[in-house]
Formats: sequence, structure tokens, C-alpha cells
Amino acid sequence: MISKSVHKEDIKGALRKRYGTLIAFEQAHDLPTQSVKDVLRGRASARVEQAIADDLELPLHRLFPGRYVAAQAGDSSLKRDNKRTKRNAHRLSAEAR
Repeated sequence: MISKSVHKEDIKGALRKRYGTLIAFEQAHDLPTQSVKDVLRGRASARVEQAIADDLELPLHRLFPGRYVAAQAGDSSLKRDNKRTKRNAHRLSAEAR
């Protein structure tokens, strides 16, 4: 694939080609029902994400670029991107000070 990341429909398609349904994939990997759907909709689950990455033989940062950062040269570990963007304080919180 040319793109740096993989589209969620491509992930679903690849899993369906191998297992027939997403539920069959979840059962084969002893995952909770609907967990793949939840992950592809943006809900975080390291266990499910790792199972998908292992099965598709793709690195986590390609499948879920918003959650994982590619390892730098010389660093073999994959780093989870837990940075939060700064948000404005709620107006009531500011007034309470």
C-alpha cells in the first residue's frame, strides 16, 4: 500500500476475506463481541488493536496512526501516543476560581 495508514474499510475487508465475518475473527482470537467494530470506530483497546495488527502482519502505527507512533531509528519499541490536546477550561471552572 502506498499510503502511510490503512483505511478502516481495508482492515474490515482483509479480516472478512480471512475469516468470513468480523465476529468469526473475534471468536478465533477470544475477543469480546463487537470489539473490532468498536476499535474501528475509534474506541481504544490495545488487546484488539494488537490482535488485528498481528493477524494482518502490519505495524500498529500503520493501522492506527492516531494512537501509535512509529519507533525511531535505533529504538525497537512502539510508543503509544497519549498526548492530549490542550482544551480551554470550562467557563464554570474558570468562574469558580
